[in-house]
Amino acid sequence: MGYQRICEVLDGKVRGHPVAIRRFEEQPPAGFDGLKVDPCQILRHAMDDGRRVYFDREHQDCIHGAFITGVHPGNEQIRSGHLLTDYIPAYNLDAAHTFNSGEYILPQGTVKGFCAAPLPDLPENFEPEWIVLVCTPATAALAGAARAVKDGTRPDTAAGNSFCSDLFVTPIYTDNVVVTTGDMGGRMNNKLKESEMFVIIPVRWLPGLLDIFGKDPDVKGIYEATRPEDSAYWERQREKAARAAIPMAGQAYAHSLELTISMPWDKEALDAIAGAPRFVRAMAIGNVEDYADDNDYDTVTLAVVEAQAESIGMGKFMRRAVGKKAFWRRWLGKQ
Repeated sequence: MGYQRICEVLDGKVRGHPVAIRRFEEQPPAGFDGLKVDPCQILRHAMDDGRRVYFDREHQDCIHGAFITGVHPGNEQIRSGHLLTDYIPAYNLDAAHTFNSGEYILPQGTVKGFCAAPLPDLPENFEPEWIVLVCTPATAALAGAARAVKDGTRPDTAAGNSFCSDLFVTPIYTDNVVVTTGDMGGRMNNKLKESEMFVIIPVRWLPGLLDIFGKDPDVKGIYEATRPEDSAYWERQREKAARAAIPMAGQAYAHSLELTISMPWDKEALDAIAGAPRFVRAMAIGNVEDYADDNDYDTVTLAVVEAQAESIGMGKFMRRAVGKKAFWRRWLGKQ
């Protein structure tokens, strides 16, 4: 598996490093540090700090997480589910007992522990079982299809589980992609922002990421293929085609940037669009020109581009980052 290639296509799309996870059934692998933290927190230390870390029965600071992952027998309050009903009023006892005795946990002795390492810095002969990404919902919507694009199986989604279940248990039972918000503890332990979530991908489905992020989709093509004959889109396209037959301001400069415009643009506005990823430039031009049409602008200026960005909630960021890839990643997330 070409893990470095996976890291390359995910660069700039995920927080920190993608993290490789695997279980161990005897001794932890050499070169990994045992941490006395909540089990799910080993993710953050690998993701943000670039460390190779693990937890086991001795190296953990949450008996509930250790119980769920099968490395600690817990206690009667945990095993019975009373831990949840005693402190979280929403749970009834039957639900809490089911949670702590069913498919969400590993039987005791199944593993000795779990380790995590940044995917770009794997030790020699270390083979991950799955990887974890922390990313925006827009990226999760794409990465979550890593298996779906291969065999049509949609990802599992999770909410209401302990994040230790999502992170360490579900991949063993299902071998499927998991897209999850995580629970309160998992989000706090990994310092997630409100705009971030988790995607967990078994190694066998990682090639799907190369297809999703490594190949430019025909965004305009799929958009047009879904427009009905009476869509206002086609009328706008006919109007643009008519205008395109008439020489207009900015046309030569747009051509030099390999951009196609159908109304007058000034140089600053074209420069802003030229900073977008190649596959999205045509869609960006179309969106800006639609905005200009709707608001009776005769020429697309940088102010019009900024106003269109403002209309989708990206104006402030656009003004700080015109032409920068960071803006266009954020802009894509708004579509």
